[in-house]
Amino acid sequence: MDFKKIQIIFLVIFVMIDLFLLTLFRQNSNLQTENSNKGSDTEIIKQMQNDQISVSPKLSVSGQTGYYLSAVNDDTLNTTKTKLKNQKTTYSNHILRSTFKRPIGLYSGNYHEILDKLMKKDTFVAYGSSYEYNSELSTKNSVVYSQKIADGGTMYGPHHGEIIFDVSSDHLLVGYTQSYMNNVSVLREKTDIISPTKALVWLYQYNEIPDNSKIKWVNVYYTQLLSIKNNVVLIPTWVIGYTSSGSSAMTIKRINAFNGAILDGESTTKSATSNDN
Repeated sequence: MDFKKIQIIFLVIFVMIDLFLLTLFRQNSNLQTENSNKGSDTEIIKQMQNDQISVSPKLSVSGQTGYYLSAVNDDTLNTTKTKLKNQKTTYSNHILRSTFKRPIGLYSGNYHEILDKLMKKDTFVAYGSSYEYNSELSTKNSVVYSQKIADGGTMYGPHHGEIIFDVSSDHLLVGYTQSYMNNVSVLREKTDIISPTKALVWLYQYNEIPDNSKIKWVNVYYTQLLSIKNNVVLIPTWVIGYTSSGSSAMTIKRINAFNGAILDGESTTKSATSNDN
């Protein structure tokens, strides 16, 4: 049997195991919810407000859907880098790093409006039409583009479908880091996911949000669940960004949108200063 087919079979098996565990988790969660004396999600949101936790975005309480996706994290970028102009590139572990030989001025207008035009040129960046501007992850010195998927969703993470443009303090585009997921396809039909309100409530109940915090955004992205060699399974993930009292950094948390589990207990921080130019 072809080795690639074996890898795909293993991926499917892992997904089936995950679905089985997901069912058990939901049954257990439902039982816990029924026996909980903490009240409804609305009451818990009020508890958060009492803890001086504010929520900026308007969150839906209704359910949404998402897919199990498969993708290939291969060396596609390494084979296309010869088309790039005015750039010195290096490539390692599926990540392309580029430095412009002549930095590009971003002196007027919004950075992303200028970049949107440049992204259409295959001599500027590979597969530029496969990405879209991400205002939530961008700052004055770091403009982020996330890779799109067919149903309108986007990917999250520097190693999984993301371009991070570096902008100097004097408004010069000096380079970027790029990852690209190839052959993205649906492994399983749409499945219900938890609502953003439920994701935020559970994050609070996990004691992952300190008092005096501001929830800046809650969005669903596709992130890696598991991988075998270059084959990756992606799942919908609620990604939540918040700032805390006395800190200028944005803390980002990830929650499995199928079962509400915190992914790897992962937390990242970055400058909370948005890209206002």
